[in-house]
Amino acid sequence: MTESFISTKDRIISTAIDIISESGLSNLTTKTVSAKANLSEPLLYRFYGDVDELLVDVVSYYFRFDKGIRKTIQSKEGTHLEKIRAYVENYAIYYENYFSLSTLMLQYEELLHNPATREPVMEGMRERRNYLAELFQAAIDAGEVKAIMDGFGLSDSVHGYFHAACLCRRCGFQRGSFRKEIFGYIDRMIHLISTEENGGTV
Repeated sequence: MTESFISTKDRIISTAIDIISESGLSNLTTKTVSAKANLSEPLLYRFYGDVDELLVDVVSYYFRFDKGIRKTIQSKEGTHLEKIRAYVENYAIYYENYFSLSTLMLQYEELLHNPATREPVMEGMRERRNYLAELFQAAIDAGEVKAIMDGFGLSDSVHGYFHAACLCRRCGFQRGSFRKEIFGYIDRMIHLISTEENGGTV
């Protein structure tokens, strides 16, 4: 019974993510979710009282691997630049494998206007931004990176590129591997900001 409950709930969340990716937040309703998931609306209401409750779980799902990724990076040996690249690689692989989930990046503004999802989105983005900024600042302090801007500026550049890469795919400007594109970006960025002592490589 428990396995059935978890399986159905996960299916509802996954369906909601697909609907958001395919047709936007405005088309996410209990009717569209139940139809796409092949569930009755009464069964859907056993799990979620309304769309806002479902959206809270969608946002939670979006950020669910963040703590694990940070813990993995913290336990890694190596330079700060190596940890930065590993951080970016983890998210690039994650979004490559589940691209519909990545399109939630394009819904931040609307999610921030929803009282139910505003705080979870703000907290999740704050933690991502701060953590990568800390890694970049540590790299600057250790002399691995040129101080062309502070850690937050570099963190925002990386997260902004993720957003731009996702949008380009939605517009059809890029059709290749999402992971390969992000890897290429972070390698070029590291090459540009690395100090001569690091030879511009990691």
